[in-house]
Amino acid sequence: MTALLVGHHDQSRSQTPSHTLFYALGLVLMGLCFLAMPAQAQDEEPEPTRYEDVTWNYAILVDYKPGKKGRAMEIVSNHFIPAYNQAGVPVPRTIEFQTGPWDVLLVGAMKDGPSQMTWETSPQQIKIRKALVEMMGSEEEVEKISEEYQSLIARSTDHLGFSGRYGPPIPKEVSE
Repeated sequence: MTALLVGHHDQSRSQTPSHTLFYALGLVLMGLCFLAMPAQAQDEEPEPTRYEDVTWNYAILVDYKPGKKGRAMEIVSNHFIPAYNQAGVPVPRTIEFQTGPWDVLLVGAMKDGPSQMTWETSPQQIKIRKALVEMMGSEEEVEKISEEYQSLIARSTDHLGFSGRYGPPIPKEVSE
């Protein structure tokens, strides 16, 4: 049986000299097309381009420890949001998830774009901290509430990106 299968020559799969020639010619033509594209691109100098009408944004996903989301949202509502408002710093948008592994998504605009990340302590952070101290009475009280809030977080992650390329940008100044 094996001899019969090996000895059998299927004409539909055979490569006659003309098939081989057309196959090789097709490969050569495809290769020329691909080689022509980079050569054409090399003739033109690239122009610097910027994205128009985009705003850079940060997104922070937070997962609070079980049973701690309520207290965390209380701290945010009673301390952090009023401090942002008093400092004149835009409050990040808060999305509370009803499904999935994360509790909250915070989204805010980066007024100075990615260069805002070059600050170890930004002017905005200083304004917010100062407002918290004024509201709470002392640096110790601010440290205490900040540490409590951090202790409620199981995990978090943050991302940077821009909006406005495929739809309206998130505004740099968000009104409450």
